[in-house]
Amino acid sequence: MGIFNKADQCTIPASETTIIASGAKVEGIFNCQTRLHVDGEIIGKILSESIVTIGKQGHISGEINAGRLIINGLFEGSANCDNVEVLEGGKFLGKVVAKELVIEAKAIFEGESKIKVDNQLLSYEN
Repeated sequence: MGIFNKADQCTIPASETTIIASGAKVEGIFNCQTRLHVDGEIIGKILSESIVTIGKQGHISGEINAGRLIINGLFEGSANCDNVEVLEGGKFLGKVVAKELVIEAKAIFEGESKIKVDNQLLSYEN
C-alpha cells in the first residue's frame, strides 16, 4: 500500500512486503520497491533494491536484480545481488553475481558464481 504525501508522490514504508501466495503465477517484469516473498511462481524478470525471499513452495524462473536474495525454494536463472543465501532445502540452478554468496548444508547450488568486489568481478566457476 502506498502512502501519498502533500506533493502527491507515492512513498512506500520500508516494512511493507509484497507476497505472491502459493497457487499464484506471475509472468513478465516485476518491479518491486518493497520486500518480496514468493510462495507461488514468478517467470520473468524481478527488479528490487530490497529483499527477495523464495519460500519453501516458491519457484522463480528468470532474472533477479535485488539487494538480497534468500532461497528456501527453487530458483532457476541468473541473479545479480549484493547478498545471496541458499538455505537448507533451497535449490539454485544458474548463474549468480554477488558480493556475498552463502550456501548452507543440504542446499543445492548448480551453476556459476562471480563475486563482486567494489565494481570489479572475480570469477569463480563451479
